Amino acid sequence: MSRLPGWLRVAVAVMVIAACTPDKPVADPLPDPARPERGSVADRPPYLCYFIPQAAVADLTGYTGSYRVGDDKRDPVGHDCVISNEEQSLFITSYDVTRSRKTIDRYLEWAKESNPAELPEKLGRGLIADFEIRANPYRTVEAWFRCGSNDSLIAITVKRNPARDQDHDLVQLMEIAQRRFAEMFTCEPGGPPSTE
Repeated sequence: MSRLPGWLRVAVAVMVIAACTPDKPVADPLPDPARPERGSVADRPPYLCYFIPQAAVADLTGYTGSYRVGDDKRDPVGHDCVISNEEQSLFITSYDVTRSRKTIDRYLEWAKESNPAELPEKLGRGLIADFEIRANPYRTVEAWFRCGSNDSLIAITVKRNPARDQDHDLVQLMEIAQRRFAEMFTCEPGGPPSTE
C-alpha cells in the first residue's frame, strides 16, 4: 500500500473500514394497529354454541376471562345460542334448517348500509356487516345456503376486536359452521340456493 499515492491509500482504507463495519441492526417492525391480525381459526373440539371452537373465544374476541355458554342442544328446526360474560355477549349463533329467501333479502338490504364485506359464493348468499347491541359493537355474518334438499340459514355474531381481521375470521367460522351443520343434520352443503 506504500507505493500508492496518499489520496488513493486513504480511499482504500475508507473502503476497507466501511466493508468491515457491520450494518446497524434493524429493529423488528412494531405491530400496526391499523392493520389487524389475520389469523387462522382452530377448527377442533370442543365446540360451543354449535359452531364456535372453544379455542377461538379468546383468540377472536381478545377476552380471556370466564364466560357462560347457552344451551347448544341440537334442535330439529332452529335455535339460538349465546356465549357471554357479565358485561356483554361475546358470540351469538343461530341456525334455521329451512328458511325462505325473504329472510336473507331483508338481512342483505340492512347489511348494505352497515359496512358490508363480501362472503365467498361457495358459502351461499350473504354478507358480513357491523352490528350493535346495547351500544356494544359487533361484526356479524349471515349465510343462506343449500344443505341437502333444504335452504338453510346460519348467523354468527362476534364482539368487535380491532386487533383481528374479523371478516377473515367470520369467513372461517362460516366454513366451520356449515361443516358442523352438515354433520348435525346429515346433509351435503351446496353453496347458494337457487334464486328461481
